[in-house]
Amino acid sequence: MKKIIYIALTVSVCFACSKEKNYLRDGNSEFRDKQYSEAETQYRKSLLVDSTYQKAQYNLANTLYRKGGEDKFKNALMYYGKVLAQDSTKNSSLIAQATFNGGNANFSLAMTDSASKGENYNTGLTKSIQAYERALTLNPSDSGAKYNLALARTLLNKNKHNNQNKDKNKQNQDNKQQNQNPKPQNQNKNNQDKQQSQQAQMLQKQKKQDNQRMLEALQNNEKRTLERLKKDNKNAKQTVKDKDW
Repeated sequence: MKKIIYIALTVSVCFACSKEKNYLRDGNSEFRDKQYSEAETQYRKSLLVDSTYQKAQYNLANTLYRKGGEDKFKNALMYYGKVLAQDSTKNSSLIAQATFNGGNANFSLAMTDSASKGENYNTGLTKSIQAYERALTLNPSDSGAKYNLALARTLLNKNKHNNQNKDKNKQNQDNKQQNQNPKPQNQNKNNQDKQQSQQAQMLQKQKKQDNQRMLEALQNNEKRTLERLKKDNKNAKQTVKDKDW
């Protein structure tokens, strides 16, 4: 009787082992056909049988990543984390790939904030850089990790440089506005100076007009004087000419 029970338990355990693998295979088939929602369902069924099944965790993370969107990227990172939390000596190549893909998920999260390039942008890029660096320690010949690492570093440095310039420009603008807006105690003096300047301009304008009128008067007087002298000279010549010697 004990032997029969033992056999029954063994059959039950083996059936469970094959069941999680069957779900995994079904999920892989859907994934290859780009039926990501169906693939996600199969991988989750596999994990319901064995929540520590690394391959199902990894493939589910990849599926969520392919579906895209901020929430999916975050969930993908959670399952990549589950893979990495297990003993890495069992499957080092899987650990290296999960590390690299985790970098891609963080990079994609950063891109969801690429319009404003705010804190989420910088955080995502920083985490992706860290992941790519770890991936390269596990697989130094990974050309994809090398390329993505260089790209993430370039984007992060560029954004930091742009933010520094923005801060500098803002500071310059603030200083300029402060210079353009005198302190209250200086406003009366500035108003007085402005009034005095306007009065001086008016006096200068009036003086210029007076000078112009004086010049015109002198020119008119000179003209009349010249005309009178010419007339007197003419009369004088006529008198001489007409003088009876």
